[in-house]
This record gives sequence, C-alpha cells and structure tokens, in this order.
Amino acid sequence: MRKFNVLLILCILITGCSSSKQVEVKSKSILYDFREPFSFPFEVNEVRSEIAIDNPEYIQQFVFHYKNKQTLQEIKYILSKVIDKPEELPKQSKQPLELKSGKQAYYQEDMTSQSIWWEGQNGFLARFVYYIDGNREQLGSNKLAQSDFIGLVNQVQQ
Repeated sequence: MRKFNVLLILCILITGCSSSKQVEVKSKSILYDFREPFSFPFEVNEVRSEIAIDNPEYIQQFVFHYKNKQTLQEIKYILSKVIDKPEELPKQSKQPLELKSGKQAYYQEDMTSQSIWWEGQNGFLARFVYYIDGNREQLGSNKLAQSDFIGLVNQVQQ
C-alpha cells in the first residue's frame, strides 16, 4: 500500500510538472503606409528614418529625416499616435493655415525652427519641423516660406 501511495504521488508530481502551459503572446501590428515628400525647398542628400518603439502599446512614432549635409538644413517629418486615445492637435500659439484638402494645419516659428502640424491619416498627428545644424543655429535668411510647408503637407496627404 505504501508503494502504491508513493507511486501515485510520484505520478501526480510528474504530470503536474510536465504539463505545458500555453502562453498567449499578444502582437499588435505597426505596419502603416505613409507617403513621403519628393520635392523639398532645398537640396536633400541624406535621408534616414527611425521608428520609436519604446512603448508600442501606448505610443507609436515614425520620424523621417531629410537633410543637406553641406548646409546642415534639415526637415523632420514626424508621425505620432497615442494608442486608444486620440492625440490633441496643439493649436495654441500657432497660426492656422488651410491645406489643399480643406483640412486645417497650424504653423509655428521661432528663431531656430519652423513647423507645421496637422491631423494625419489613421489617427496620427503629423508635423514637419525645419531647422539648421540640429536646431542650434538661427534661421536668418534660410527661413522657409509658409507656402513651402503647405507644399510639403500637400505632397503627403492621401
């Protein structure tokens, strides 16, 4: 009887330890199709992109860099989306502009940068930011016209 109890306990332990538990892996796709600009207000000779994946369950951000290596002029095309919560378009201290699509965009400038913001496709907040030398130089005579920004936005609108 004692051998039977030991054998029974041993069988229970073996079956309990050998049962495989299914682990559910949750996967969210971050596959999007974005249009990129093809014409710029200055010569672009370096292009790169990055995807911010620090917390893809909360925020997704895609950044495209268009740069002239000689003049250090750069335009960043940034698309960001807060998951399950629409991001508010920051309108304060920005000048409203109308796009070809009829949507509103908001323009802002300071001594070292210029930007235009608008609501993009698929719940993304989109913006172009222009600066020189990593935003360390004043724009001066290299300042872009507002029409240059509107032209960039019109190129990427779907």
